[in-house]
Amino acid sequence: MKASLALISLSLVLLLSTALTGCSLQAQGYSPATFALSNTQNTRLGQGVAKEALRHEAPSGFHLLGNGLDAFVTRLLLIEAAEQTLDVQYYLYHDDATAKLFTHYLLRAADRGVRVRMLLDDFGHDGQEKLFSALIQHPNISIRLFNPFSNRAMPYIDFIFRFSRVNRRMHNKSFIADNQAAVIGGRNIGNTYFAADEYVNFADLDVLGVGKFAQEVSGAFDQYWNHKLSIPIQQLERTAHPLALPAIRKQLADTSKNQRSLAYLARLESLQLVEELKHGELKLHWAEYSLIFDDPDKILNSTKDDTGHMAPALIALLDKAHSEALIVSPYFIPEDEGVKNFANWVKSGAKITILTNSLAANDVPLVHSGYASYRKSLIEAGVELWELQPTAKIKIKGQRDRSLSGSSKASLHAKTMIFDRDTLFVGSMNMDPRSINLNTEIGVLIYSEKLADFASEAFLEELPAHAWRLDLTTAERWWGQSEQLIWLDESTTPATIISRDSEPEAGRWIRLKAWFFGYLPLDSML
Repeated sequence: MKASLALISLSLVLLLSTALTGCSLQAQGYSPATFALSNTQNTRLGQGVAKEALRHEAPSGFHLLGNGLDAFVTRLLLIEAAEQTLDVQYYLYHDDATAKLFTHYLLRAADRGVRVRMLLDDFGHDGQEKLFSALIQHPNISIRLFNPFSNRAMPYIDFIFRFSRVNRRMHNKSFIADNQAAVIGGRNIGNTYFAADEYVNFADLDVLGVGKFAQEVSGAFDQYWNHKLSIPIQQLERTAHPLALPAIRKQLADTSKNQRSLAYLARLESLQLVEELKHGELKLHWAEYSLIFDDPDKILNSTKDDTGHMAPALIALLDKAHSEALIVSPYFIPEDEGVKNFANWVKSGAKITILTNSLAANDVPLVHSGYASYRKSLIEAGVELWELQPTAKIKIKGQRDRSLSGSSKASLHAKTMIFDRDTLFVGSMNMDPRSINLNTEIGVLIYSEKLADFASEAFLEELPAHAWRLDLTTAERWWGQSEQLIWLDESTTPATIISRDSEPEAGRWIRLKAWFFGYLPLDSML
């Protein structure tokens, strides 16, 4: 009996040892460095951008993508327009209709001779290794996974034995066509980001940029693509069957003909954005800018070391006095220092408006619990605090509200800040400790009064119809008077109190979870 127990114990140790070391052994393989193609000026995109750039002194032109349907179709149109190269970098890559259609178009581009490089965080690809292993059989497609899990069969074991590493993820989102046009922002690849989910759709924002901006985004992509944490999929997974690629090609082609895909393709035919871009006719906001992104070494370095971080550039903006600031963040945990900064701004005469998710709209109740403890102090500091309603349909002014679903729930996912109506930030970074200290992020600061003012007016105009404003009032309790949170519907005159001290439209179970999470000391990981 003892011998049997000893044998079982030894087997478990050997199994665990294999699980924990598998990736480190595989990761020693050769990963050839490749870089963005620089000779793309003569592509159709390159010629169109050059034609438009001649009319402006600023180095880059920008266009906001606030509508989910158009944000997706713009990507498809850029894939179709690409002649030499496509670079794709995302945190989440879902196994759903839009992701399949996106993949179908990437494969079509590769068939035309376009080089496709796809870099995905290993956390969020829905276990699609078989798909990726088939795709890389194509000579023009390369796929790498960033910060891969050691155990390919049971990756979540790493959260027990390698938590400090696997808890830190590549949260970047970027898409570049022919090194001439780049899209960055809050959206991953999946139905919920592109107004096509049956249950939840994210209110999000991307920015399309051309000119020098696109080349700098390519440079950021190259840093991640050639980093030691970016491992080619073939080093992590078994070689696919020789007929895997033809089978995947047929599956993706069939998916492109289903009802939902056809709805996207109908919009594909009517949206002229990329055609206008190719002919130098697209109305862009040309401006100076600063591309900011985390060095990929952030994942390896101590959380106390902010060398190569993008956060200091944003914190420097937050530390300055401003006359006005609009902050949009789905996950918002300002911490005491942030509340202090906002209080100082208000004292100097600034107007501070913050939009984040209500509990009913938040897809991560744990994060909401970290934010909720700061609400009263923010309001007391003079901040105008708003929370998105779960039935909201936030859109950019001038862009129609388009959706392929009858979803009844909305959730904020845009990460945007506007300072003094002259500086606009769009990126992947939330205003929380996780984005600042743990994950890697990317974003752009655009110095344009016209674009910043346009974005400000668009959001502020939508707030009363789609968000609740929070305020404080005095309530009579059996023990005396106390401060009470209230949620106000500002779309009515006078404003209507929707709720007092109870998260509106949130069920009992989600309220209980948020209350419980609020007592856990997890702010630094949220």
